[in-house]
Amino acid sequence: MNKAIVIGFDAVNALGLVQSLGREGVYVIAVLECEKSELIKHSKYAKEIYSVNNVEEAIELLIHKFANESSPIPVFAAGDGVAMALDKNYDKLSKYFLFEHAYGKYSIEQLMDKELQVSVAKEFQFSVPVSVCIHAPFSVPQPMIYPCIVKPLVSCIGNKHDIVIAEDEKQLHDILTHKTFNTEDLLIQQYIQRDYEYCMIGCSQKNGGVSMPLALRPVAFSHFLQDASTVQYVEPLSDEIFPEVVKIKELMNAIKYVGLFSVEFMHDMKNGKIYFTEINFRNDGTNSFITQNGTNLPYLHYLDLLNLPPKTYSIIQKPKKVIWEGIHFSALIHHDISLKKWLTELKGTEGFLYYFKDDKAPFYFSFINKIKRIPILSSKR
Repeated sequence: MNKAIVIGFDAVNALGLVQSLGREGVYVIAVLECEKSELIKHSKYAKEIYSVNNVEEAIELLIHKFANESSPIPVFAAGDGVAMALDKNYDKLSKYFLFEHAYGKYSIEQLMDKELQVSVAKEFQFSVPVSVCIHAPFSVPQPMIYPCIVKPLVSCIGNKHDIVIAEDEKQLHDILTHKTFNTEDLLIQQYIQRDYEYCMIGCSQKNGGVSMPLALRPVAFSHFLQDASTVQYVEPLSDEIFPEVVKIKELMNAIKYVGLFSVEFMHDMKNGKIYFTEINFRNDGTNSFITQNGTNLPYLHYLDLLNLPPKTYSIIQKPKKVIWEGIHFSALIHHDISLKKWLTELKGTEGFLYYFKDDKAPFYFSFINKIKRIPILSSKR
């Protein structure tokens, strides 16, 4: 039986992996950090679901439940914490499982450090915003360009609530003095006044090949949800982003990374430059947009791990407007955008993140659940 294990939260990243692998006939086992699955249980592709309290329990479950299979099972990380845990336990797990790894100078854990990412990005000639790493007790770095953004040095050690924008030195001082952070290591980075972003999602293979068939270009964002993207275009590689794609492929080969990844950029609306911001060494939460519109990168990674020949896909030839519907609807109910703008943005949309034509139940559950959580409705129940 062709099996794969997905580890993560009961949320969109793990769901996208379950659906992408399942639609190719893979028997998908979901190991979820939750008390009980509410979302992924609705997917017809989740053949088995196990609930754990944390990633450490997930690692133990792998060993005790699946280590005695006749052949190694591919394992997919649906989050930074899982990717780091797999990397830390590589020696213990690699005899029985196949998963993302780096076999060069740096481990995945080291590569998740944004200070190192900035250094490596500069080495490969990416344009990088002014960036300074600071450690607790925090003080304002000098010099700094404003506005600036504050974020955890390692994403899975902090959380999204640690991300905040400071307009000037006084505001940055107040943030660093009074805000409670979930980490003792922060990156202070020049905030790029962007009109759009790029999210380059790809798969780096054992033979050195790197697949990045399409670009995701976010054009609208929710300020309420830490500037998460709402409206995006999935599109063929443009002349603007292609030079960055070449650099990404060179970087992935240099660090000898094997697995799914995403590299994020911002387009400066003032000077027109493309700025590197970060790399994620695991499946990206928006990867389903790529699966839906051309190439099933998780399945390509699955085949590569098993030393099987890759599958050939036909990708779209013109841009398609797509929406991350959960964040988009949250932006509406939290008054981040008006009803008029929300409806306007929906016009011409050709895809939603949760919506797979052959597995619609998670999409409908997610939407109904969002409606139930609208404050005015939940207060009447």
